[in-house]
Amino acid sequence: MTRSLAVAAGVAALAFPSAASAASLTVSPQKPCYSNNESVNLLGTGFAPLGAANITRGSAVLGQLSTDANGAFNGVLTLAQSSGRQTKTYTATDEADSSLTASVQILVSSVRVGLKPANGAPGRIMSINAHGFTTGKTLWAHVRRGRSKRNLKIGRVRGACGNLKTRKRLLPQDAAVGVHTVQFDTFRRFDPDRPVRDTYAVTVTRF
Repeated sequence: MTRSLAVAAGVAALAFPSAASAASLTVSPQKPCYSNNESVNLLGTGFAPLGAANITRGSAVLGQLSTDANGAFNGVLTLAQSSGRQTKTYTATDEADSSLTASVQILVSSVRVGLKPANGAPGRIMSINAHGFTTGKTLWAHVRRGRSKRNLKIGRVRGACGNLKTRKRLLPQDAAVGVHTVQFDTFRRFDPDRPVRDTYAVTVTRF
């Protein structure tokens, strides 16, 4: 049987992996750092068969996941970190037998791009300071205004939590006066629904 539930941290969409001999908890994919709003699989094994495990982070109760006949569960966890970075501990505890418990620690980073100057003349070179982009190796900027559409390669992100500092011209010298929307993410093709992204409204003025 497969069950879904919605909780504050996004534990849902259950599936059933194979069992293990002792309680364990892992996340997949395994990375040194994760982005705000990134989803990972929370994998538990070695719990009581056909029961349930309570999922917590610190003192916060996130939800409950059902186990299969082998005492395993698989839930989807959507991560949240509004600023900076933090090592978070997630714990699964068997509902019927509290001695069956396991924890996993992961590092989660906020997603942010700083632009200077964000407003000004067209064609200006901007300082770009980005962090938290762990979903790819390259940062892209998708510039949109009406029918004008440009996808610009910004550069390679570095470090465990996907950081980048550089200077770049995002708008051409003939860019139209007004507001241009710039979405930063790690994908070459534009999709407004990318879960890991940061979006700017860049204003062009002429004096």
